Amino acid sequence: MLPWPNKIPQPNLPTIPHTDLIPSTYFSTIKTGCLPKRWWLPTSEPTSDGLDGVGIHAFATPGAAITADDLPADFLPFAHTGHQYFGFDLSHDPRRIRYIDTEVDQWLTVAPDFDTFLKQLQPHPVRLPELPVEPQVFGHMAVIATADDWPALFDHARTFMTGAEIGPWLIWLATSADSAKRQAAAEEYHFLSRYQPNFLTPNTTIELRKLLS
Repeated sequence: MLPWPNKIPQPNLPTIPHTDLIPSTYFSTIKTGCLPKRWWLPTSEPTSDGLDGVGIHAFATPGAAITADDLPADFLPFAHTGHQYFGFDLSHDPRRIRYIDTEVDQWLTVAPDFDTFLKQLQPHPVRLPELPVEPQVFGHMAVIATADDWPALFDHARTFMTGAEIGPWLIWLATSADSAKRQAAAEEYHFLSRYQPNFLTPNTTIELRKLLS
C-alpha cells in the first residue's frame, strides 16, 4: 500500500469507522497508505471496469462511514469510487466482502473474508478510460505508474483535466527520486510549453522552470 502524496491536494477519499465490527487486519493493512499496488480483482462476471474484473483505487482510512440511500444497512463500505463500492457484509461472520455497483444494480460476493480478498487482488497495467475520472482514480494510477506509464497519463490529463489539476502532479513527478520520472516530467513540461503554453498556471510554470532548469 502506498500513501497519497503530501504535496498533492487530497480529494474526497473514502473513510470508515474504527470499529470492532470489522477485522483488525483491515487497519493494519492501511498503516502504510491507502493506495493499493495490487488493485485488480478478478470477478465471475463482467463489471463496469472490464469483462473479467474490477478495480479498487483507495482503501478507506479512519473516519465517518460511507452512506448512501441505495446501499443495504448491513453493508459497511471500505472503498468507494462513483457508483462502485467494496465493503464488509455485517450480516455474516466472518465478514464477507461484497462489491456493489448501484448504477447497474450489480451485487457480488467477491470473497468469504478480508484476508482472502487481499490475496485475490492482482497487479494490473496502469490505465485510464477515455473519459473523465475522479481525482481518486487518477491519483492512484499516478502513484503506482512507472515512467513508461506517464505519457498515457499525460494524454489523459491534457484531454480531461485542467492545468491547475495536473500541475501539482507534474511538480511532484519533477521532484521524484527516479530519474526516469523526472525526465518524463521534463518532456511533458517542454511539450506543453511549446504546444499549449497557456495550459499550466503561472505558478506551476515558474516552479517547473526552477526544478527543471
